[in-house]
Amino acid sequence: MSLYYIAIIMAATGVFGGIVNYFSDANAQKEPESTTVTKLRHWGICILFGIAATVLVPLFLKFADSKLLQEIYIPKKTDSGDKKSSGTATAKTANYSLVKADSLQTTPSGTGTNASTQTDPKEPKPEEKATDYLIWTAYCLLAACAGMRFIDLLMSKIISKEAMNQKNTEIQELSKEIEGKEKEMITSLNNYKISESIQLKDAVERSSLAENGINAPDQSTLLLSWLPPITHSNDPQKGRFGGRSSANGKTLTADYSQSDLPGVLNLTIKVSSAEGDLNSGVYLFLHNSFAKSIIHLDGNGKKEVEYKIPAYGAFTIGAITDNGNTHLELDLERLENFPKDFRNR
Repeated sequence: MSLYYIAIIMAATGVFGGIVNYFSDANAQKEPESTTVTKLRHWGICILFGIAATVLVPLFLKFADSKLLQEIYIPKKTDSGDKKSSGTATAKTANYSLVKADSLQTTPSGTGTNASTQTDPKEPKPEEKATDYLIWTAYCLLAACAGMRFIDLLMSKIISKEAMNQKNTEIQELSKEIEGKEKEMITSLNNYKISESIQLKDAVERSSLAENGINAPDQSTLLLSWLPPITHSNDPQKGRFGGRSSANGKTLTADYSQSDLPGVLNLTIKVSSAEGDLNSGVYLFLHNSFAKSIIHLDGNGKKEVEYKIPAYGAFTIGAITDNGNTHLELDLERLENFPKDFRNR
């Protein structure tokens, strides 16, 4: 399709469609309780909107992924002819060839009557061109008749597409952020598995002597064997100690006092025995964000042991006592006597 013909079609259908829009019911307003009908827009405005709408048809076809835009050819002027040997210039004849925008220009192989022209093998057949012209005319006429409604529709489509692209960009960025956090959590979890065994070994060694006479490496390995694997990377002790804060006459509790630091609470973690003494050491398992997350407390001859530590947010505390026979677990997030903002962090 020639771009020149397309421009003529757009101009003609813009004027004709604008006139149709002027006389259509969409441009009419009937007075209430009266038979008088007034026009909303002047005929000149309707024609102007009609032409503007036809100019936007290529954009509409672009959104619709129509192949009509690929069939448009730009006429280019090619000069041929040589000067006469006498020195007088011969009149140049202008040959016009329809050149596809994405194809190479085909030039005549000779001049005069013996000149043969080559046609682009990709050039549509005449009957295909006629069909494309008719379809293009229909699109332009439809847009011109709709006038401002077509323009509003196209504008809303552009805005919605931009919003969709922005949403897709945000989703991609969020996905990358989530993926990065997942990698960070996996790395943190693997690091804590290594750190836990090292810290537990150090805690056993600091207890001066294993209660059962077992050496430190063996007892730390034994304690770890009693614990299930970590399933909550953001709260590693959750679900590893049975989920109960009281068992076998032993109780794990926590209290707090206000700190001078904003948002920080001074925690007091206690393990007590309801009957008799603890008669064994107590191992506390805290959140892995603490520099020292496994604590050993000597409970021999004591009814209660405690450990104080400042904290910014809630986490799950695990405890092992009775030479590994008693497991206790306390989730600070569930303690309603703690401040709500602390429990939500």
